[in-house]
Amino acid sequence: MPSRDAIADAYDAIADEYESVAETQPHNAHHEFPATTALIPDVDGLRVLDAGCGAGRYAEWLGDRGAAVVGCDVSEAMVEQARARLGDDASVHCADVAEPLAFADADAFDGVVCSGVLDYVEDWRDPFEEFARVLRPGGFLVASVDHPASEVNREAASNYFDVEPREAEFDVGPALYRRPLDEMVGTLLDAGFRLDALREPRPTEAFREAAPEEYDRTAGEPVFLCLRGVRRPEA
Repeated sequence: MPSRDAIADAYDAIADEYESVAETQPHNAHHEFPATTALIPDVDGLRVLDAGCGAGRYAEWLGDRGAAVVGCDVSEAMVEQARARLGDDASVHCADVAEPLAFADADAFDGVVCSGVLDYVEDWRDPFEEFARVLRPGGFLVASVDHPASEVNREAASNYFDVEPREAEFDVGPALYRRPLDEMVGTLLDAGFRLDALREPRPTEAFREAAPEEYDRTAGEPVFLCLRGVRRPEA
């Protein structure tokens, strides 16, 4: 698995441009983001963890809808970006989702959102078990990852059923991991969640307007997978 330092260094290097460039490119703004937020239930009055918060886009969205938000990210520079963006509206910690979240007590949150982060983690058991620990019974987890059957993942796979590293499509440094669908869902279930929703989103009309040529390919090609799990009472 890429080291915490390698991932942190990669995102430290792009932190200044992330909010203005990465968040506005069509795959983020008009494909993954609307699909992931559509799975997030009403958060008004809830306490929600944005795990791998980056520059704070999801934390901001959650706060605008009445959530009390806590964020964390492995990159110090991204944490600073998120703090500057959110001000006093959220508490943001430097922490790795692949390790114990020392800042969070058990049953501390009503929801966890984890967008575009788990692809950097080789083994999802630790983060899913930690998300289950910090969630109250009945709390939700919404996550987005690269689709296991996406073009880039198919090209990288030597065996679909293995968890395998692949190079990042965009040059941010550390390798990503592709994994089969049953590895994704099975690990979620084993950690004490039930699968509540699973989506293979298509790009929006706003995507078509922003990047019509890319839309034609993406409209018929799975790119992202978005899921929602609910922590079982016995977890």
